[in-house]
Amino acid sequence: MLSLRPEEDRKLREILTRLNNESKSKIVLLIDKSGQLISRSESPAFSSDDVTFASLTAGNIAASEALSKLLGDKGLSHMFTETEEEGIYMLLVAEKYILVSIFDKRVSNLGIVRVKIKKYSREIERIIKEIEERMEKDSNIASDLKVEDIDIDLDTLFE
Repeated sequence: MLSLRPEEDRKLREILTRLNNESKSKIVLLIDKSGQLISRSESPAFSSDDVTFASLTAGNIAASEALSKLLGDKGLSHMFTETEEEGIYMLLVAEKYILVSIFDKRVSNLGIVRVKIKKYSREIERIIKEIEERMEKDSNIASDLKVEDIDIDLDTLFE
């Protein structure tokens, strides 16, 4: 899972909010394939349980990928689901993340949402890659520091 610093979260939220506004979506979410909500657009138009939605979306993607493989396909790159009033468009980003747009079909349409998501997905993927590289670097630094190498006298530490 991505571990975001405040500035990284802010950058993702800004991009997701721009995407949300340009596509006239109710909300745009970035979710990892394990079902964890990573970030979301600033959107007062949407009131749902984001955590539950993220988990169900990941499950839906996993099931659809399994069905796709059963049919002999390599995988899944995007999905569209709709209810009577809303559309839900999902795009896989960097093979591990799901970019989701929920939109009112009376206000926007699938074509607009697909064009705008495609436009912003490259930028989101670039930011995710930067975050993953930073996390890898941080992990390497932490593994270089060994607790055994640090000589601490716990009795005198709190005097």
